[in-house]
Amino acid sequence: MLRALLRFGRRLLGTEQILQAQRQQLEYQRQMFGELRQQLLRANSLLKYSLVDPEKVRGSAVYQRCAEIISLLMPMDVAGGSYVRVGRKFDGGYVMLDNFSKDNVAAAYSFGISNDVSWDEAIAARGISVFLFDHTIDGLPRQHPQFHFAKLGVTGYQRGENLETLGGLLKKNAHAASNNLIMKMDIEGCEWDVFGAAPADVIGRFAQIVVELHGLCPAAPDPQYLLLVNVLKKINQTHQCVHVHANTNCDRLWVGDLVLPELLEVTYVRRSDFQNKLVANTRRFPTEIDQPTFEHMPDFELASFSAVGGG
Repeated sequence: MLRALLRFGRRLLGTEQILQAQRQQLEYQRQMFGELRQQLLRANSLLKYSLVDPEKVRGSAVYQRCAEIISLLMPMDVAGGSYVRVGRKFDGGYVMLDNFSKDNVAAAYSFGISNDVSWDEAIAARGISVFLFDHTIDGLPRQHPQFHFAKLGVTGYQRGENLETLGGLLKKNAHAASNNLIMKMDIEGCEWDVFGAAPADVIGRFAQIVVELHGLCPAAPDPQYLLLVNVLKKINQTHQCVHVHANTNCDRLWVGDLVLPELLEVTYVRRSDFQNKLVANTRRFPTEIDQPTFEHMPDFELASFSAVGGG
């Protein structure tokens, strides 16, 4: 009887392993199909613009809009600085300037949690208190003594239940006068509303900001595009982009020698902290410490991500 039960158990285990392998294969095929689709789109773009005078392409409205967005996100480097990946492998980790610790950071703010607190755990491991906000979940997947969670979403002009402005959250947590905060934000496109409404002095309280920007492809010069450009200009008043990484799970727009991903992970540092230390970028993205969004999908090349000559 025992032997029969063991044989049955092994068969069940074998069936589950087969099903798991099939699920992984299907996921891999789905990801490869998505990457192939992007390669075909790029090939189509190259073919399309190969038949057009390059100067005419550069003079088109779409090219000019792409160039403007990229120019507002072109990374610089920090002389003598080094970078570190913070958070889990693949989706959920971010590259940051490695200059933060409990000695020079009062607190970290994390917006958009879902089921991933890997960035927050890495920050907390450095002895930094982390204030986590997400109005779409009831609690965190894991706890840490340095975590302070609130079922609140960050907002700007939009109003609603369980929503609070960036400045309001700083005030609630007694950080309204702090000038040594850091931030991670991934809130599915609401970042434009948040930064659009936040006063420059509130944004300037953060020494380092990592944010996933959504909806970057400018299909038409509509109000959303104008908002996007105005927000990027506003952030650039106080901060400088030092790192970019394309989310591979998104569309990309190729126009002539430019490419712009719809989803872009951006790392900003505060300009006033690095006077005379911000220098021209010589890195190519992704860098060696970047990782693709998905394990089985190759990372997306952005080169130097420059609006001058397409990077």
